[in-house]
Amino acid sequence: MAKVRIVQEVRAPSHVQFGQRLTDVPLGEGIPDVDDLRDELLSYTDVLLGRVPPPVESPYLDLMEIATAYYARAMEIDMLIHELEDKQKVVRGAPHYRFRTGQLRSFIDMAKRLCDLGSRRLTQETLLSQQRYDAGDNA
Repeated sequence: MAKVRIVQEVRAPSHVQFGQRLTDVPLGEGIPDVDDLRDELLSYTDVLLGRVPPPVESPYLDLMEIATAYYARAMEIDMLIHELEDKQKVVRGAPHYRFRTGQLRSFIDMAKRLCDLGSRRLTQETLLSQQRYDAGDNA
């Protein structure tokens, strides 16, 4: 008797995201001039405040994933400016220094708070999903 091999196709639900990168949120790179950094952060702010559509479509992860990616980028900018300060390429009072201690600091605070809010939303959705499952509504 020949063995029959059953191949089961596994499909992810349509609302689940998969990618080859750790995050699919597009981000800037390096340390451009202050005007470009300001424009970058303002474009991130527009997304976080709902003025423009998010670059990632997910009913549950969008706020948390996007805010976390933007927070990480802002911390990278902060780190790179600190490195330039250590090498004395950016001195106190220079445009990058003022940007780091002003707008960047404010953006970091906002992004961190939105990361926390996204995490709470995800936790709430997980609890609601578990309650629906426990009640027998497996939709």
